[in-house]
Amino acid sequence: MDLTGPVDFYSLDDLLTTQERQIRDRLRDFCGREVTPIASRFWEAAEFPFELIPKMAELNLAGGVIEGYGCPGMSWVAAGLVAQEWARSDGSVGTFFGVHSFLAMQTIGMLGSDEQKERWLPEMARIEKVGAFALTEPNHGSDSVALETSARKSGDNYILNGHKKWIGNASFADYVIVWARGEDGEVGGYVVEKGAPGFEATVITGKTALRASWQAEIELTDVTVPAENKLAHANSFKDTARC
Repeated sequence: MDLTGPVDFYSLDDLLTTQERQIRDRLRDFCGREVTPIASRFWEAAEFPFELIPKMAELNLAGGVIEGYGCPGMSWVAAGLVAQEWARSDGSVGTFFGVHSFLAMQTIGMLGSDEQKERWLPEMARIEKVGAFALTEPNHGSDSVALETSARKSGDNYILNGHKKWIGNASFADYVIVWARGEDGEVGGYVVEKGAPGFEATVITGKTALRASWQAEIELTDVTVPAENKLAHANSFKDTARC
C-alpha cells in the first residue's frame, strides 16, 4: 500500500468509472505540481494566484456536468471529485473554481436560454471570462426569501439597486449573476457585465480563512442591465433555490 499519498481505506476507487478516475488523477497531479507548492505564499499575502488561471483552463474542467458549449459534460460524481481535489490542494483556489464553474456556469446552464448559453458558456468554459454568483446580502446572508436587492424594468433594461456581501470573484469577474427582486416580488437572476456603471465591488480584507480567495462586498447603484441579460428561466425563489 502506498502511504505517501491519500489512502483509499474503503476502496471507493472501485466504485468509480475509468473516466472518473482519470479526471480525478489528472487534477490531483496538476494540483501537486502547480497549486500546493504556492498555496502558503498566496495565503500569507492574501493575494489570488491569477497566474494559475490559464493553466486551469487547459484542464478543460470548467462547466462540470454541462454538455455542449465547450464544457466537459462529466458525471456528477466526477464533478464532485473535481471539487474534492481543488479543496484538498487549496480551499481558496477551490472557491474560485467552485464559484466560476459550479455556481455561475451551472446557473447559466440550468436557467439561461439557448441564446444566453451560447453567448456566455463557451468563453467561460475556456476561462477566458470569469463568473461570479451574487446572492448573499449583508443583512440576510443567503436567505433569498428576504432578499432586498431590487430590479426595476425601464424600457429595454432593468435597473438594479442593492448590496451583496461575501461574493467570490466579484472584484474581477467578467459576468456577475446578481439575484434581485423584481417589481412583481419574484427573485430573478441578472447578468451584470464587467465595467457596468454603478457596480462597485470592494475586496473584503482581514479574513482568517480562504485568505487567497478574493470575496467582495458589492454596491449596486442604478446599474443598467439589458433585458437580454436577465436569465430566461430564473423567475422565482424556487429557481434560485435550484442553483
